[in-house]
Amino acid sequence: MFQFKKILIPLDGSELAERALQPALSIAQATSATLVLLRVIPPLFLSVDPIVYDQISQQSEDEALAYLRDLQSRQIPPETAVHLVTISGPIAGTILQYAQEHACDLIIMSSHGRSGVSRWVYGSVAEKVLHGACCHVFIIRAQIESELFTHKRILVPLDGSELAEKALPPAVSLAHALGVEIVILGVIPPAHLTIETTTMKQQADYLESHESEDAQAYMQTIRASLSGQNLINQVETIKGPVAETIIDYANTHRIDLIVMSSHGRSGIGRWIFGSVTEKVLRGASVATFVIRGNSGKP
Repeated sequence: MFQFKKILIPLDGSELAERALQPALSIAQATSATLVLLRVIPPLFLSVDPIVYDQISQQSEDEALAYLRDLQSRQIPPETAVHLVTISGPIAGTILQYAQEHACDLIIMSSHGRSGVSRWVYGSVAEKVLHGACCHVFIIRAQIESELFTHKRILVPLDGSELAEKALPPAVSLAHALGVEIVILGVIPPAHLTIETTTMKQQADYLESHESEDAQAYMQTIRASLSGQNLINQVETIKGPVAETIIDYANTHRIDLIVMSSHGRSGIGRWIFGSVTEKVLRGASVATFVIRGNSGKP
């Protein structure tokens, strides 16, 4: 079973960025993982005396560490293992480097936030981290104000490829650890054919019919593979535009979290999973857990 050992939470001092703490804490407590609270201090671009520059840098580091200590005392139980880290450097690059050098399994961060101290825009940083991370990335929507696992439902979209199925082990581990339901969704995209004659329409209907049968058979195989996992699961197959269908399903079926691979190409539905993941990340109103499907590359 997939193990979460070290969870990295980059923070910028804003309340929006701190919304990543609740899901990180839930996962850490359920899996005995260590939390790493990282505050990156952006480089100073000042033409001042070196002594003054060092004083300003030290003050920034002291303030960053004080912020992390205060956050730990207010929001993290004493029994939870926590590391507090402050580093000076480019924001996204420093987050990525720390995650790689310290073997973090997961980065959890808000998609938006703006610090009153460092004034860096969190959304653009989250996007850079998502594209460059060597580990899995959990993106919290800034507009989500309720508890993350209120509905206790995790959605895993699949396209029939092995790469897409790499989202299953982490999703199953989360479902077990948090006691939530897992929903497996197969989306069959519409046939992209120009229907000009009755014969062509019959051909399109034939293709869609066989594609649907193949997808149903595949999803039943997935259901069978989960039958011994001792968890509540639901398997569905829906026809429609892929990303839009995933987003609509998540919004209308009380889903808390979408877990999906960043890569995959279907032998059934023939849709490219990486581009679909991008669209879901931009359009979904729920949190998204992006699983690295190919050598840590986005």
